[in-house]
Amino acid sequence: MKLGLIGGAVSLALASAGGPAAAGAPAAQADRTAALAPAAAASQDAAARVAAAHDAVLRGLTPHDVAIRTYLGLGLPRFRPDDRARLDADASWARKHRTVLAAIDPATLDPQQRLTRAFLDRMLATIEDRPALWLTSFPVTPYTANFEHQPVLALAAQAPLQTAAQRADYLASLESYGRLVRSQGAKLDTQAAAGIRLPRPAIPGARTVMENYAAAAAMLVPAESRLAHLPAAERAAFRDQAAALVRTDISPAFLALRDRLDRSYAAAAPAAVGLSRLPGGEAAYRILARESTGTDLTPKEIHAIGLGIMADGDAELTQIWKEVGFSGTRTEFARQLSADPRFAARTPADIEALFRRHMARIEPLLPRYFERLPKAGWTVERAPPHVEQGMTYGFYRLPTPGQPVGAYVYNGSDPAARNYANAAALIYHELLPGHHLHGALQQENTALPLLRRVGEIVPVTAYTEGWAEYAADLAGEMGLYDTPYDRYGRLVMRLFLGNRLVVDTGLNALGWSLDDARAYMKANTFASDAEIESELLRYSTDLPGQALAYAIGSREFHRIRAEAEDRMGPTFSLPAFHTAVLETGSVPMDLLDAHVRLVLPGPPPSR
Repeated sequence: MKLGLIGGAVSLALASAGGPAAAGAPAAQADRTAALAPAAAASQDAAARVAAAHDAVLRGLTPHDVAIRTYLGLGLPRFRPDDRARLDADASWARKHRTVLAAIDPATLDPQQRLTRAFLDRMLATIEDRPALWLTSFPVTPYTANFEHQPVLALAAQAPLQTAAQRADYLASLESYGRLVRSQGAKLDTQAAAGIRLPRPAIPGARTVMENYAAAAAMLVPAESRLAHLPAAERAAFRDQAAALVRTDISPAFLALRDRLDRSYAAAAPAAVGLSRLPGGEAAYRILARESTGTDLTPKEIHAIGLGIMADGDAELTQIWKEVGFSGTRTEFARQLSADPRFAARTPADIEALFRRHMARIEPLLPRYFERLPKAGWTVERAPPHVEQGMTYGFYRLPTPGQPVGAYVYNGSDPAARNYANAAALIYHELLPGHHLHGALQQENTALPLLRRVGEIVPVTAYTEGWAEYAADLAGEMGLYDTPYDRYGRLVMRLFLGNRLVVDTGLNALGWSLDDARAYMKANTFASDAEIESELLRYSTDLPGQALAYAIGSREFHRIRAEAEDRMGPTFSLPAFHTAVLETGSVPMDLLDAHVRLVLPGPPPSR
């Protein structure tokens, strides 16, 4: 039977333990069936309760969650204010649902139902943590703003507008969006009153991003082509109403955020960065590090792991230099490669062509390593100008009902400022076998409950980015880094992510200054000055802790695989392992580890 959105069927059949011999003993079989019936009933009841809990949580989230509404093909949500009272109410709601889940015995569930129960509990625990993080997070920084507002613009472009009710809902959503942006101004005031201000180095970028979104808000006015089914007068009236909301409310709200970050704000703002310098920031960073990595590693332990990755990378770099006959410094080697036309791009079209060439190499190899591949196609496209501000390379965009093709959206501004020796590793991370493979498969896996298909609901960055990094390493196993320069390109990325462990923890937990972090990155990575400045603000003012997920997640995927290989011996199958870790969808790493141990337990003991 179907269990709401859980999507799986519960088997009520009771397998015979006696094999063919049992056929001659109907009484004994009946006794066994009677004895097992209560356990089967308990299992069925527990599964139904997990399904009901999932559906109740989904109903609570759907009116307000952009990711869920995008996945379901619904219109814009009713936006709620960015204030502590709302987060406190959400936390109370989450605690009630966690109590329901705690009463369900996981031992009575099958592996996927057990994982759903744990996933829901972790998601709700994350919602409970949000009030503790509110005062130390800034809504105006480039990455934070892009993560919040870009999905709104994307959903607005595909929101249904066929009926009068849908159009009325759209206008009501725009009104609530303006209130949300205004509430973020009130949040900046509350933070300032508590002695918490956006650090001075981040203010220029934040002002620019707010200006960009004030202009980009014009995209919220639906194009005439989307309203072609309406009479001309009605079409014009609706667009005028939407345009008025943008012109008089939404755009001014973004500009008001910019104007709050004026000279007087900057004069009182600190020059120093990092969460540990803020009231409550040290505890907030521990929460963020735990959520981002899916582990209980402390910031100091993460810092040490990063230093180890950097040391290993230095040894590999020395070996590559020997192979190519180079003797010099990192800077000289980077300069030499920057002048090499194989790794340079003059135009956005050059960047795109480079990524597509690498994808053409890997696609034919994928069936050897994966039992399932996504149905959704992929593409590469340039980011809109208002998104490129503050972005280093780019990001992956999942398929949606309005845009059914997954895309790597790259930063095409100033191509000559970036070296693309890491283009192969980057696109294998972003598309196949990286983000697109797991993201599209997750969406297409209708056996998963909806909240596990959508993603973006619970912090699973260590899974999503860890998988993508594992996938980039897997491309090496496929033989695609077949020259020293190819290996160098992969190493550049690995060093860059190892550096994130060192610098993110340094800035937010160990008291590093921007100068300390800048000097470390200059000495130990191949990043350009522009990339370094963008990354330093990302770690320290935009998304503290988030950058830890990449290298730690990759480390966990490799560990889980190595332990499965040891456990299973000659029965280990790499395609089957990939199925086991991809069938879960994006989940916290400790939950993934437990699931793989359950479904790939190793061969039975020999007799």
